[in-house]
Amino acid sequence: MSASASTPSVPHTSEEQDAARDVWIDPRLSAPARLAALRATGLLDGATNAVLDRLTRLVTRLLGVPIALVSLVDDQKQHFPGLAGLGGWAGEQRSTPMSHSFCQHVVTSESMLIITDASTNPLVSENGAHTELGVVAYAGVPLLSGDGHTYGALCAIDSVPVTWTDEQLAILEDLASAAMSEIELRATVRSLLKAQVKLQALVSRDELTTLLNRRGFADQANRHLALAERTNAPFLMVALDLDEFKTINDTLGHDAGDEALIEMATLLSSTCRTSDIVARLGGDEFVLLLANSGVDEMPRVRDRLHEVMERRNQQVGIARRISASVGIAVWTPKDPKSLAMLQRLADDALYDDKRARRELRAKDRESVTPSDPLPFLTN
Repeated sequence: MSASASTPSVPHTSEEQDAARDVWIDPRLSAPARLAALRATGLLDGATNAVLDRLTRLVTRLLGVPIALVSLVDDQKQHFPGLAGLGGWAGEQRSTPMSHSFCQHVVTSESMLIITDASTNPLVSENGAHTELGVVAYAGVPLLSGDGHTYGALCAIDSVPVTWTDEQLAILEDLASAAMSEIELRATVRSLLKAQVKLQALVSRDELTTLLNRRGFADQANRHLALAERTNAPFLMVALDLDEFKTINDTLGHDAGDEALIEMATLLSSTCRTSDIVARLGGDEFVLLLANSGVDEMPRVRDRLHEVMERRNQQVGIARRISASVGIAVWTPKDPKSLAMLQRLADDALYDDKRARRELRAKDRESVTPSDPLPFLTN
């Protein structure tokens, strides 16, 4: 906090960093609940806030001082999301280490700190803010949250001794209250936005597999369709149903059925590209939207899906096979279709595949003796 004419050096040599780390930190600064509340503001690590900057400019004008800061103090350093008149490295970084902090004493005492002349005050006479940055006079008012945490201070600073008046301190207290209102408002908005994101995820995600659910798939597929219409890029709609899923549930239990669904979701996610869309529509129904893929890719896609499942089934220790019926439909700019129509076509193709696979399994069972394991439950 350069209140003097000289430009201080940044305390970032290895020796200076070691010295900064060796400064004793009051355990009240590292209280987990207070630190969590501080981080929730989103105002640490160089963040700026226009309202807080305006409030500090108002402090300098009303109190007649060259520097004012909104200082948020964690357990490592103090951050300045609001500042006026601060130059040098501290102003550029919007922070200082604890070795250069008067405001930490406001937090630990949870009360106003008034310093007329730092050179004669034993609490701060050796503090780097005084010895290196030229802070002489200081008045800091606690930034106290509604839940009882002291976040930091709104402080006024001068490079010469100042006898602070009651009127100056009253103004500083009023502006500190306004600063705290802005900080808590910001924290509340951030909390609401995070909650909204989580709620949206719950609405659009399948709880068991974490894939998109029917609603989430519809939202993303509609956006992709709009993009495909603008870029004339074809894509495939792939419908999948787990084979013998009801038998797995009936024979091994619903936990085994859930495990099969999760394994299928994992296989599909790992096989598809980030540009593709993977969803579980419900029950044992899955759907893929494969971007930039046309008619020529349809056989390769089908083969690839069966290959991935079979490779999994061949792994040592696998006690339950996973296989699926597959149906594919294509969207092209020459033959555009609605998403509803694409899904119907993919479903029709899936049912044809399911019927053929069911007939094949029935033939396989005719050759299985009663003592043999069920083919869909074991390798």
